Amino acid sequence: MIRLTYGFCSPALAKKIPGRISPQRDQHAACELNRRGKPICNRLGAAVDFIVDDESMLEVAQWVVANTPFDRLYFYGDDKPIHVSFGPDNSKQIVWMVLGKSGKLLPRVMPMEAFLSLE
Repeated sequence: MIRLTYGFCSPALAKKIPGRISPQRDQHAACELNRRGKPICNRLGAAVDFIVDDESMLEVAQWVVANTPFDRLYFYGDDKPIHVSFGPDNSKQIVWMVLGKSGKLLPRVMPMEAFLSLE
């Protein structure tokens, strides 16, 4: 079973979500425009966060990387949802979120080959 944990986020919804969201960067605003008629996220595209119950999310993320076009993929851990965005850049950037010494998650960009070889 695939469970969506975060999808489209309008400006009104973004104001009601506490925490670390970044509509200008994360592509959850899709192609929505701000009050000035400019895209909220310049990368355009769209994003979704999801988890597949009873599956290794590392294996799911590796399958996405190997088999689909994508802009960004954020991997938070084998039992956590992954973030996948699709946009015109199709940059295929893979970001592993690593727990730092301070207890905060820190982004580490990984080459595709290194990510696909993880076990």
